[in-house]
Amino acid sequence: MSNNQNHTQELTVEALVRWIESNPEYAHLVKQAQNPDQPEAQPTLWKRVQNTTEPVVSLFWADPCDFHGKALVSEELKADSKKTAIMVSFSTIVNGFGNFPILLYAFESMGAWSLLLAMLVNVSILKFTNESAKAASRGKRGTKSWSNWAIASMLSLNLLQSIVAGVGTELLLNQLGLSQRKAEELIELKTAQVEQLRENKDPKYEDALNQCQAGEQELNQLERSNPRWDSLYTRLYGTWAEQEQDWTQIAFEQVPVCRQVDRLRTEAYKHYETANEKWQARLLLRHELGSDLAFLKQEIPVMYDDHFQEDGELKSGIDAARLAILTFLEKFSSGDLAGLGFSLFFLLLSLFMSGYACFLSIAHRGRKDTQISLNDAVRQQRDHRLEELRQQL
Repeated sequence: MSNNQNHTQELTVEALVRWIESNPEYAHLVKQAQNPDQPEAQPTLWKRVQNTTEPVVSLFWADPCDFHGKALVSEELKADSKKTAIMVSFSTIVNGFGNFPILLYAFESMGAWSLLLAMLVNVSILKFTNESAKAASRGKRGTKSWSNWAIASMLSLNLLQSIVAGVGTELLLNQLGLSQRKAEELIELKTAQVEQLRENKDPKYEDALNQCQAGEQELNQLERSNPRWDSLYTRLYGTWAEQEQDWTQIAFEQVPVCRQVDRLRTEAYKHYETANEKWQARLLLRHELGSDLAFLKQEIPVMYDDHFQEDGELKSGIDAARLAILTFLEKFSSGDLAGLGFSLFFLLLSLFMSGYACFLSIAHRGRKDTQISLNDAVRQQRDHRLEELRQQL
């Protein structure tokens, strides 16, 4: 009887030892047991660097252990969790490269703080993306609804970042094109300003026009035989003898009200014609130069200095981001794939990697061994069995 108990105890100890040897969490204990007299080795320089940078790296690099539970973890599950974590991490890093130009230009007005703020926001987005992937892959009974929301967050965030990655690449690599587009907008604005001279907004003209219209309305309501008709007509148009009068040579205050309107309208149109002729002559040079940016710098230097740096880059980061979005969407919607160039490649790369990372995270959640590793009942059975083995030692 005693021999049987000893044999059972030996089997129990052997089973516990094998379990400890197979569990990576206790690798240091196994190594220490194999070399009991060897002093604990000092960490290498590389290990110290890893320990120092680990908090920073963890902000954008997913931990494989977060993609499974701890109840019962097979070697295959560990390996696949590592692959999933690597794919999720690479996907978020690629998206981070695409996000950064947009964020940097968005915070450009903050001066010296712009780089730091762009980095903080970008890292926060990457961390949130990884956390969403982790939550999506850890759904279990009782937390499926929470996990489904994480899946929705992960999918929408990755899609948004993929689109931003394409826009960010356009912003980063097409600075000259964006500056040319801004110059074109400014030239169109200047043309519109010249055309607006057709519309006389002079308060003096508005006041004369209102008086003329009110006087004409009153005149039309009077009978021709009314004594006031002649005096009112004279105030509005002058006497019959003055119908051929050149009112431009008369002091403005002595000109009849409606003749003031005609005079101001004619003067405004002449001003418009003069401005328009000069502007059209300038636009001929625009076509000769072949560059709106060069035309603006040469012909309207004040406007150029307000919007561009000396080398032609846009001063406003917000404006640059706006133009990058418009340019990217217009090229994409019109099918100008060649015009998109590397921006399209980066968009497709981001979409593929993000889609694959999302698929792996969702598929990882549905695995039977993942569910077992997250099962509290299995964990309790494991702990109970280990406690029995410990007591039998």
